[in-house]
Amino acid sequence: MKLLNYPVPELNVTLQEVSRVLQLTLSPDLYSEFKTTLEEQREVLEEAQQKITTVAAGQENWVTQQFKRGLLSCADPLPTSTALPDVLLPSKGKGFTQLGRAAALLWAAAKLYSEPHLLEGDVPMEHTQQSEVFAASRIPGKSQDEIKVYQDSLHAIIICAGGVFPVDILWRPSTGGPVSARSFLDIYNQLTQVMGQPRAEKLNDPSVICNLSALERKSWAAIREEILKQGGEAMTSLQVMESAVLALCLEDCNPPSELADILNAVRLGGGGDSPCLRYYDKVLNLVVFKDSKAGMLFDHNC
Repeated sequence: MKLLNYPVPELNVTLQEVSRVLQLTLSPDLYSEFKTTLEEQREVLEEAQQKITTVAAGQENWVTQQFKRGLLSCADPLPTSTALPDVLLPSKGKGFTQLGRAAALLWAAAKLYSEPHLLEGDVPMEHTQQSEVFAASRIPGKSQDEIKVYQDSLHAIIICAGGVFPVDILWRPSTGGPVSARSFLDIYNQLTQVMGQPRAEKLNDPSVICNLSALERKSWAAIREEILKQGGEAMTSLQVMESAVLALCLEDCNPPSELADILNAVRLGGGGDSPCLRYYDKVLNLVVFKDSKAGMLFDHNC
């Protein structure tokens, strides 16, 4: 699908709008000073406008590209920079358990991923970000991160007290063709097996890799590079996590009562003696608490 066009606005139009807003918000003296400075700097502004026009030439989606480049160059830890939490509406189904709600969310995500028209309807959507929500990870880099999409991914990862486990939520026909969502019951049964696992030993503590993804990006990039160099099980596990459609965190506690605190619990996880179960490199994290309340955490780039 062709991206929607974002033309470079004309300088006069931009300045007229800025002037209109500032006339309403500034005192008469400050507004007069603004108009005088604007006239004095007109030539500088025209040069800047020409540079933007040259850079954006032939790029239909230059706004998004510049926005993403800036965010992906930010070295700050994701939990305090680009990780955005949201609280999902309560389920309409009665008597949902934690596993039932988790299975329903995984099935819904698989359905949307395999049948994107369910989200779009008859209105064309801009796909730059939408195409990087599912099966995408933010890979840490020394100077700039990148969003990597894994087109062949069929699994989600479940992060819980027992560790990190892959769960298949999509299937592809042996004859080829598009993927489709696995049944709710299939996904639910896999989750039941996951929750039947004992609490992880220190060696397989899921909070270790989750805490690494919460580090300052350049530090995490250096550690990740060492993991890849060493190979073995650590590298294989990392690749399974990075290539997942999404991450789903099963909390071993109920959420706080206040909305602001729930948002923090969705964004940061942990609290008290509980380990952090958020895998910030994964573009989309779903969080399901013990009482079946749920939230969503996603990277602002997407």
